[in-house]
Amino acid sequence: MANSILMKNIKIKFNYVTLYLLLIALLCGFIKYALYVTFIILFHEIGHAFIAIILGYNIKSIEIFPFGGMSKLDKPLNTPIIHDLLIAIMGIAFQLILSLLGHLLHIDYMFLKINQTIMLFNLLPIIPLDGSKILFEIICLFLSFRKSINFYYISSFLFLIIYLIFSYKYILSNYLVIALFIYKTIEVIKNRKIICQKFILERCLYNNLIFKRVKSNNEKIENFQKDVKYYYLIDSKLISDKEYLINYYFDY
Repeated sequence: MANSILMKNIKIKFNYVTLYLLLIALLCGFIKYALYVTFIILFHEIGHAFIAIILGYNIKSIEIFPFGGMSKLDKPLNTPIIHDLLIAIMGIAFQLILSLLGHLLHIDYMFLKINQTIMLFNLLPIIPLDGSKILFEIICLFLSFRKSINFYYISSFLFLIIYLIFSYKYILSNYLVIALFIYKTIEVIKNRKIICQKFILERCLYNNLIFKRVKSNNEKIENFQKDVKYYYLIDSKLISDKEYLINYYFDY
């Protein structure tokens, strides 16, 4: 009941470009296609929001763009890996449910085809698609957060090159999608140091972080992993990474 009330309070916004293209589609006779795409994107984003709320996170807003959606969540970077994996996967899972219902109810073949295309497209490991987020969380199981971020944008560029080779088309929409991929990947590269610093600072500023694994080996700060709680042996006393970081940043 509480979850359904929270879902009602989510702000769903349609980007101005989206509304403009819907109007153009209406005037050009492609309104059915445009509405199908918009509905599928919205349903996909609701999947992300639904599981995020169940896991206890707040949803700031859902914004629908012409070529995808964006759910803004109020959650730290030190979220458990399983939580972030579930949030990333659930949009695609909702589309699978939509596809199953579509086949059972014999919905328009065009709708099913669009849904399948968007679903498979989202699995590409290119920033900001869900496939890249899923890959990032899996890498975080084995590498430090800093190295995982580096792997994140390098793999995104590599798969973007592959996408360009095999899906190059002389159409405006494809150019716009490629431009978005490049912009988002460069954005991660430019902000990677800030993101890594925020990841570390959260550990001494947040009180309710959840950690699934524990290590007690006086690890270097730059080698911190997601999901791992660290302990330090200082002057024969065992202290948590939070205490260590507070002393490191604020003890003058």
